[in-house]
Amino acid sequence: MASIEERLRQLADENLEVDGKPLNLDPSKNLFDLGLSSLDIIAFGKVVAREFNVPPFTDEKGAEIKSFRDLITYLEANAS
Repeated sequence: MASIEERLRQLADENLEVDGKPLNLDPSKNLFDLGLSSLDIIAFGKVVAREFNVPPFTDEKGAEIKSFRDLITYLEANAS
């Protein structure tokens, strides 16, 4: 079975683009610094919640998750 990070990278590859190009995923960078819009992040959050069987992200939880590394840490603690 693929690790959470591998699964998350695959989802990003399938669902996220910046200026029509695949996302250059750097787990330590802030999501907005990667060129993602807030709408991109919200839509991706829904995909991630469904894929990892976690509740949809609240505004508060979304504000806490600033990078893919934060998202990986959250999913490692909460995904089923």
